[in-house]
Amino acid sequence: YIKTSGEDSPAVLVQSELYFDDSANVMYFYSPNCSHCIDEKPILEELGEEGFRVKPMNIQDDAEAASQYNIKGTPEFISQKDGERLEGFQEKEPLKNWLEEHK
Repeated sequence: YIKTSGEDSPAVLVQSELYFDDSANVMYFYSPNCSHCIDEKPILEELGEEGFRVKPMNIQDDAEAASQYNIKGTPEFISQKDGERLEGFQEKEPLKNWLEEHK
């Protein structure tokens, strides 16, 4: 869900989403206040309802991982199987196809 702490506060992503799974093969690097990550959220929710999962990698909470994986921006998806990357905001069908290939 999107949590807001007040009318003037920006929306932020909270790590309790259906589509988050620490054992997923695809890492999802995001920042809670990234506008493109917030835009990606409804697409991930739809894909989560279809059974797709991503491993949450909040770069604000884990700057070391962001550095280790050379993350230049968010959102970014990285396959743990082959290291392939999908950078930037993704529409549903291309993201679904990519996740299917890398699950």
